[in-house]
Amino acid sequence: IHVRIEHVQPSRCREEFKLRKVQNDKLKAEAKARGEKISTKRQPEGPKPGFMVEGATLETVTPIPYDVVNDLKGGY
Repeated sequence: IHVRIEHVQPSRCREEFKLRKVQNDKLKAEAKARGEKISTKRQPEGPKPGFMVEGATLETVTPIPYDVVNDLKGGY
């Protein structure tokens, strides 16, 4: 691919990493001054909290025999 240099923009993918690195270094320095050890590992996002569905009506579904389905399709 040929692109002129004025159309190229630097990638922003490292911005979060750089900010996190500065923040982690700051936290480590503060913890070292207090004499503590901290973990700077990122934690994965956990599962979403559960909730109750209000006002929903229940519908009982029963299976139908295959012959009925075959008849509905036109009797193949």
